[in-house]
Amino acid sequence: MASIAYITDSKMLELHRLNKHKTMNFWRLSNKINFSDFKPGDLVFFLSKDKEHQNKKEKGIVGFGRLVDINLASVKSMWNKYGILNGYKNIEEFKEAILKVSKDKKLPQKISSFFLKNVVFFQPVYLSECGMNISSNVESYIYLKPEEVVSNLLYLAKQSNDLWSNYDDNLDAIEKEEMLYALYRTQNKVKDIKINDKEYKKSNRVMKKYATENNYRFINNSNNQLYKVVDKDNLEIVIYHDKDVDIKLIIGQIYLFRKYMNEYYKSINISFKTNDNEKEILEIL
Repeated sequence: MASIAYITDSKMLELHRLNKHKTMNFWRLSNKINFSDFKPGDLVFFLSKDKEHQNKKEKGIVGFGRLVDINLASVKSMWNKYGILNGYKNIEEFKEAILKVSKDKKLPQKISSFFLKNVVFFQPVYLSECGMNISSNVESYIYLKPEEVVSNLLYLAKQSNDLWSNYDDNLDAIEKEEMLYALYRTQNKVKDIKINDKEYKKSNRVMKKYATENNYRFINNSNNQLYKVVDKDNLEIVIYHDKDVDIKLIIGQIYLFRKYMNEYYKSINISFKTNDNEKEILEIL
């Protein structure tokens, strides 16, 4: 899961905040739809020029959203499709904002955008407080690395009340994202169970069907691990099993999931099961 911090028009952000938008179309002057190492499910953080640190002159992060899709369209088409979710009251203000940052002061034929969901706002958090130093000369965006930076950022965001938004809803949303990011980091450590190519194809087919029928999602790029968020304190994980998979491997995975999740996100209850409800594993759990 990649995460980027993007320089953001403060006027656009205020409209989204005042209207308590949970989805938004984050437009970009670039006409390229391909974006290096960034895909649906990744996080976009909003880096505000107007929220500089008093002493360090560092730009503050004031919110984030989860990427749904990357779009490419003319300014008119983008306005017709998303309207006020572009961050402006009317198309004239939208065009004015684009012209303001355009080098030749002309409207481009096409611009790209990130359509975001689960949008949350909070009072400024500074990356220097999260273990990452950034240049004051950032013009567009930066990747947030290492993973601890994003974990620290989400943790500090929980402490930052936002008077423009419903704080309780915001807190729940941030905690959910914090938990999902911890799950992402954990799965990077645990990995999939190592099985042969034939079993790999079978496990993918079985788990896709199980996910669809029971409303689960795959963990990151996993082929045989699913999850479901019950609430901000409870998580369900399903691990693939059949007669050809050694039960000891699954028990080892469960141990590692608990170990790393407790390290990355301490206040979490995790329940485990297998797709076939293997009795021997359930008895151990």
